[in-house]
Amino acid sequence: MFTDVVTLYNHYRGAWHRVVLAGVQWTDKVIKTVDSDGKINVAAEISITVPYRDGYVEPKLYEGAGFTFGFDNLDIVVLGECPAKVTDDYTITTLKKEYPNVATIYAVKDNTRRGHLQHWKVSAK
Repeated sequence: MFTDVVTLYNHYRGAWHRVVLAGVQWTDKVIKTVDSDGKINVAAEISITVPYRDGYVEPKLYEGAGFTFGFDNLDIVVLGECPAKVTDDYTITTLKKEYPNVATIYAVKDNTRRGHLQHWKVSAK
């Protein structure tokens, strides 16, 4: 149904674990807000729809195997299959500089308990 691919970097105990998820939908959008003094703020936001699949682990139970969508530990998502491995020498900052579509997950909506179209809606900036 969906044709996009993302690479998810989960952080656990000082290490980054990489997993590639195919068959997702990546959508870019721009959010505009106006401050009380009239200043317009523009921020890019990413919405990712991930259909249900085996291998998901609840964030509290994640131990480095499978995948999770964490928003409390600031997991990272990259559009496309990204071969980079995040280490002490190759940091998330380096990843963000070298790849154009990198975002930090800040919210997840779990729709996997529905009868049809079970999925996660992941929001990132």
